[in-house]
Formats: sequence, structure tokens, C-alpha cells
Amino acid sequence: MLFVSLAGLLLGACSNQAVQQEQAPSATENDQRLVGIWAMLPLRNGIANVAEYRADGKVLLHSFNCAEPDKRGIEESDYRFSEDGRSIHVSSPQRAFDLQVLDLQPNSMRLGMQVAGFDLNFSYLKRNEVAPLCALYVEPQVDESKQSAFKASDFVAAPVIPAHADIERYMGRWVDENGEVQVEVIRDSSGRPKLHHASDKNWHYLFNGVNWQGDELHYQSFAYSDQPRLFSHSYHKSQHRSILSPQAETGKIRYSFFIGQKRFDYILMRAR
Repeated sequence: MLFVSLAGLLLGACSNQAVQQEQAPSATENDQRLVGIWAMLPLRNGIANVAEYRADGKVLLHSFNCAEPDKRGIEESDYRFSEDGRSIHVSSPQRAFDLQVLDLQPNSMRLGMQVAGFDLNFSYLKRNEVAPLCALYVEPQVDESKQSAFKASDFVAAPVIPAHADIERYMGRWVDENGEVQVEVIRDSSGRPKLHHASDKNWHYLFNGVNWQGDELHYQSFAYSDQPRLFSHSYHKSQHRSILSPQAETGKIRYSFFIGQKRFDYILMRAR
């Protein structure tokens, strides 16, 4: 589901609205500032990579994880500044992406990138050697109740949808642009409409708090796994607010969900 990938991503990185520079330095000025070794301030999941920018246009990414010290690796890529000096294009045979230059000082910098409409920011300090800043890592407190098997008291399912004059426009299996089912509106054995999402090999889905606000269907979604290896996953026992909103075009609906205070909107299509 859309929420699964986003929940895992946002667990690791800091999320903030990107701050644009009033007047960015030129690419040449930035090239001179960037060359050197930059250690990233550790993320909540322990990632503390070190980027080694060289004058020949190569960057070596030394991967470190303060929570898992034995995991290490090196990836070599090419990099170049945009003409206005506001972004860095990084490319390798495996992937290519752009980093926004939010701030670049002689001994510190902040880079950003946007993923699925969410702004991720990364802070770095300039160093004399390739070494992670694990002394600055604060291990997050673990919620023991969340990293355990699902209990009925964790979330009381109540997926039945209250009566609505236009319920038929919501009925069906709703899929994203990749054809993956995000939510279904079906009828139970008594003929009542209800929210539904079939379980897969990893996850089970529940719904409650279903109510109408005008023509918008509001509800709470909950997901959990019965596999112990996934109890520590950010999606296990996750709950989020969701909305289904009608669209002018027949057979389409807007699916919205919230991660923290950030809202994500997607247009879904009724599967045939």
C-alpha cells in the first residue's frame, strides 16, 4: 500500500518544509566549498552516512548505521551542481537523484530531497576523516506494547458505513495507478456497505470511526502483522486518518491519508 512505503521512509529521515536560499552561490563557489568529507548527523534509525566529495566530480558514499555498526559499504557516483548552484545531481549506473542545497557553509551543510511530496532534510558536518558521528546518536525509546502481537483491545474494528444517498458511487475495489488495491467498499452478509482490505502475506487491515462529513467518507485505518519478524516495522500497529472524496469523473475517487500533520492525496480508479 502507499502508506507502507511512506511510513518506512519517514521513520528514518527528518521531515521539514524546505527552506529556499535567498541568493544561492554559483556552482563554482559551491564546488570549492563542497569538496571534502561530510558526515551526516545520525537519523532516528541510526543511519549516519559519510559523503566524500572529490574535486574530480566523484562522490564516495560510505554507509554507516550507528544502530547496526557491522553494516558498512561504499558506493561511488558522479555529481555536478546545477547552473544556479541550488541543487546537486548525483548519478551512478544504479540510480540518479537530485539533492537541494538548503545551506552550505565552510564546516556545515544541509541538503534536502523530496519523496512522494514529502520534504526530507539531512544535516552534515565537515570532517578530516571518514568516520560516522555516532557519538551524537540517541537511540529512540522503544514502545514495547507496539512491538508485540496484536490484541483485540489494540483496535476495535467497526467497518460498517452509515447510510448515505450516494453510497453507490463509493462501492467497488479502488486501485492506484499501478493497479494495487488501496481500499474496497463492499457489502456484508446483511447487505450493509463496509470498508474492506484483504489481508496479504504480511499485513492485516482494520477500520473504524467511519463517518460522513458531507459527501466525504472519513475513517481510521489500522494495520498489523502476525509475523514476529515484522513487529518492529513502523507499519505494525500503525493507525492513520483517511478520507475518500468523490470526483467529478465517474469511476474515480480521491484517497487521502495523514502521516503526522502531513496530508497525502491520490486519485484512485474503480477496478473492473
